[in-house]
Amino acid sequence: MAEVIAARNLPFSLEAEKAVLAAMLHDGAALLAGLEVLRELDEMAKRESASRRGAKGKDSQPTVTLFHHSPHQILFDLISDLENRGRAPDFTTLIEEARSGGVLDRVGGASGILEIVSAAATGAGVRDYAEIVKEKYLKRRLIFSSQDVLERAYQDQADAETILDQAERELHAISDSRQSGSFVRIGDMLASVEENLLEAYRKKGMVTGVPTNFTELDKMTSGLQKTDLIILAARPSVGKTSLALNIVENIATKSKLPVGIFSLEMSAVQVIQRLICSMAKVDLKRLRTGHLSRRESAQVFQTLASLYPLPVYIDDTAGQTIAAVRAKALRLKHKEPNLALIVVDYLQLMEAGHARGGQRNRQEEVSAISRGLKGLARELGVPVLALSQLSRGVESREDQLPRLSDLRESGAIEQDADVVLFIHRKRPRKDSEEAEEDIAAEIIIGKQRNGPVGSVPVAFISRYASFNNLASFDAPEEIRSPEDVEEYLGPDVEEGVPF
Repeated sequence: MAEVIAARNLPFSLEAEKAVLAAMLHDGAALLAGLEVLRELDEMAKRESASRRGAKGKDSQPTVTLFHHSPHQILFDLISDLENRGRAPDFTTLIEEARSGGVLDRVGGASGILEIVSAAATGAGVRDYAEIVKEKYLKRRLIFSSQDVLERAYQDQADAETILDQAERELHAISDSRQSGSFVRIGDMLASVEENLLEAYRKKGMVTGVPTNFTELDKMTSGLQKTDLIILAARPSVGKTSLALNIVENIATKSKLPVGIFSLEMSAVQVIQRLICSMAKVDLKRLRTGHLSRRESAQVFQTLASLYPLPVYIDDTAGQTIAAVRAKALRLKHKEPNLALIVVDYLQLMEAGHARGGQRNRQEEVSAISRGLKGLARELGVPVLALSQLSRGVESREDQLPRLSDLRESGAIEQDADVVLFIHRKRPRKDSEEAEEDIAAEIIIGKQRNGPVGSVPVAFISRYASFNNLASFDAPEEIRSPEDVEEYLGPDVEEGVPF
């Protein structure tokens, strides 16, 4: 494949490369402007090259440098290094650095440096020249990455899924390298701020984000906010998935907005069964075993019909990496521009993916995953609701109230999250006759970057795997607590019949 590439002209611009180097030597401001555009990209290119050389001694791709012309790349490295050490790069210092580094001949000697220094380029155009260099580099990188994928496919040694995964990682890495953050003048952002303020004024204290339709929770959070990473944490079997699916159900049915679910623990069929159980108000165990009353069977069929048009998307691939989740979420966002929420169930089942420079321990992996999910929320402009396990420490305390320190395997989860929600249910003792579905529940807001913390009382109906507002259930006004729910709903009086 390398021969195919060599036989064709790669995209590059010697004129732009020479002009950006000359412009960076023009004055201090131009130097900093050029480095702002190119330095981070150059460091990324060097890391990628080192990673390939260190991958089991293999290097399937030729090295793609930021500057196509080797002497220009060397001169850029010298300029960058001089500036990093606080020295002004000019004709004299460049010759000195090139000679001491043993690369003077490789840049064409003193005459080669003089050619750059004396080139007709102005500091005012440095960003334009740098963008041309950047554009050509990205195209060359795309060419070599694509050829590498083709070579792997022709070799027919790896399976297609592995090759596709590699191709996605390569493209995402190139896409990421296009993004270069910089300072923004406050005046340039005021239009966006004004738009947000006007939207809040129009709603007058109502939900400004995506409503969960848990009334008290929405009052405290104003809904799920764009770009937020929301962590929903609890011990096993407390109801993380149930609450997340209730939120999904509310968004899809009441707000009519699309939602994406990455279910790493349950299959898509199991997720749908949970939704049916909650929406149809039928017993989860009876639904799974197929023994439903005639009334329940009718409710299930009605729910199936109502589920069909819902814009809910489920991916139940196990052990997904953050890169794979990002790729699929981006495709879903492209398909559904009004995507309202991404749910990940659950964070600790994800994989961070390959680590440059060696293996990561589990804490570092979870940190990379939480950072990746926060980055995904910002990139999509969509809230990401990630479920998380809690450590056993919460069970050793008398009140069993979860705390931020209980977040399992990494303190980075707490740092990256904009909102942390805990579920607390007072579990009945083993020797108690108290039914589990009579147990009150609360959603604890343990952290909220832009709002208050506190707790929200809710009702949990275990047989429906469902959380509800305390005063909902389409019940009479006197229904105000979980204890009232069972009495209101009453037992199933019809004999169970096979579904």
